[in-house]
Amino acid sequence: MNVKYFLYIVIILFFCTGCVESESFMSLENRVAALEMETARKMTRQTKAAVQNEQNLLKVKADLENIETRLNTSHSISQEEYAEMKYTIQTLRSDFQKLQGQIEEMNHGVSEYSPKDSELIENQFDRFDQAISKNDGRLTQLEKYMGFEPSIPGEMEKKSASDEASGNNSEQKLYAFAKKLFDDGDKENARIQFENFINKYPQSDNADNARFWIADSYYFEKWFEKAILEYQKVLELYPNSNKLAAARLKQGYAFAELGEKANARLILKELIKKHPNSNEAKFAQKKLKTLN
Repeated sequence: MNVKYFLYIVIILFFCTGCVESESFMSLENRVAALEMETARKMTRQTKAAVQNEQNLLKVKADLENIETRLNTSHSISQEEYAEMKYTIQTLRSDFQKLQGQIEEMNHGVSEYSPKDSELIENQFDRFDQAISKNDGRLTQLEKYMGFEPSIPGEMEKKSASDEASGNNSEQKLYAFAKKLFDDGDKENARIQFENFINKYPQSDNADNARFWIADSYYFEKWFEKAILEYQKVLELYPNSNKLAAARLKQGYAFAELGEKANARLILKELIKKHPNSNEAKFAQKKLKTLN
């Protein structure tokens, strides 16, 4: 081969090779830049999602606190309020499941981020998990208090219809179940079920009895202040109840236990005046002799 042509070929190959290497390098840089931009976009979406989830958690927490406040401050709950609270609790349960699903979906892509970003995201997940777990426990307690088992959205209506068809949630059975818990010494769960009974059947002939047993459960636990308030609900909400004399008697006993003899005497004398022929009046007279 002619040396001149050989040199031309070498020079051409040198420049061609240089061009290929330069183009490859530029392509690599472009790919890296594209990946960095995509990662930045994902981090932005991640941050926005985290902020949104945090706002959703705060809303769920506020809704839970609202329900708890209404339950703690209401003497009784109407059927309409009960239905509204039940719907709200079911909605909150659905919101929790959506949040958990979103967080799990976000968690799948953590490995795509840098170690520093991954650590930041995992810390967010831990915080969300703790918040969800804490509020989920409160929600479960509310579900129990309102008298229906925790379940996934849509299943509650099916279970309720099934229970009503079979009679499992009948008025008599629910009251009997609560009373059995009370008689067996499980005062706390008895209270929950009696409250549930009153919420579901506020016009029941046993509503006053249920309220009385709630008061009695506190009395047996020596929480006399709370017992006095609950006995007062019997007196105020059920003026025709057959538990009026008993409520006044136990209320007088509770004041005596607290050392408030003047209030105890006042209540017991009122009992004797309003229910002179009752057995409770006889007990009241005996108690009064010890309060002088």
